[in-house]
Amino acid sequence: MQHDEKLHIPIEARSAGVAIIDSEDRILLVKEKIGSKADLWHIPAGGVEANESLESAALREAQEEIGLDVNLKEYLNTYVGRFEDGDFVARHVWLATINPGEIPKPASTEEISECRYFNKSEFEKLYSTGEIRMYHTKLIFEEALLLKGK
Repeated sequence: MQHDEKLHIPIEARSAGVAIIDSEDRILLVKEKIGSKADLWHIPAGGVEANESLESAALREAQEEIGLDVNLKEYLNTYVGRFEDGDFVARHVWLATINPGEIPKPASTEEISECRYFNKSEFEKLYSTGEIRMYHTKLIFEEALLLKGK
């Protein structure tokens, strides 16, 4: 049976990002400064530019937001969500690492006010007080810990 356009879901936007989990199983998050995202924590991520591969976008966003060249280790997942206007977005995420001894710091001070690592209990507290940008961030942390532990 052929399925028609009624079953198609148009994805209006694509983003790419990285989940960086350190040796203490903490996740690196950035605190955003702009618009409705201001003062919320999320992984280093952002929009995919025209003619840019998803992997290149993830690497670029990490460089722009934490000032480091990261190493993509393994594809984590694609998370499909909606913007407030109802448009769908596909968020592509990789498990990534930084080189030993490197310290992440906001590279784009217009967009990012802070970056730091959070352990599971710190993350859960931020999530419960509404300081994590989206439910996907929680899923990303959970899945990254599972993937890292395999």
